[in-house]
Amino acid sequence: MSDRKRKILLVSSDGGHLAQLLELKELFERYDYLLVTEEAPATIPLAKHYNVKFVSARPEGKNRNFGFYLSLIRNSISSTRLILAHRPKVILTTGSHTAIPFCLIGKLLGIKVVWILSYARINSKAASANLIYPIADKFLVQWPGMTNHYKNSVYLGSIY
Repeated sequence: MSDRKRKILLVSSDGGHLAQLLELKELFERYDYLLVTEEAPATIPLAKHYNVKFVSARPEGKNRNFGFYLSLIRNSISSTRLILAHRPKVILTTGSHTAIPFCLIGKLLGIKVVWILSYARINSKAASANLIYPIADKFLVQWPGMTNHYKNSVYLGSIY
């Protein structure tokens, strides 16, 4: 099967996680890909250049704890719909919280999960990564020392 026929789902929160995922453009554009990130003023222009869908952003402000769980529920529904519509063989993510429902639901549906730990994680673990680490088919780190924190991880260098 040619790369163009293979379907992959790329998921990340906006900001630095998305910037890292977009560094893989030469790789993912060889596939039938769908990019999923949070809807925000900075991400809307991506629709001009990429096959992209948007999910709810993590809420800000004083009710952000309640809003976080509400957006998690909404994004779980969205992730199920997007996964079933695109039918990827692999979910590739640089994290963070936005990727959690995609990885969990994808894994339940037998889809391979590849997590790339953020470049910003040099000496410490990440809460969202900790949730996905046990179920990830591949867990990649961008700093050699992070293999001490995630024993079954693989260091292949950094995205940058």
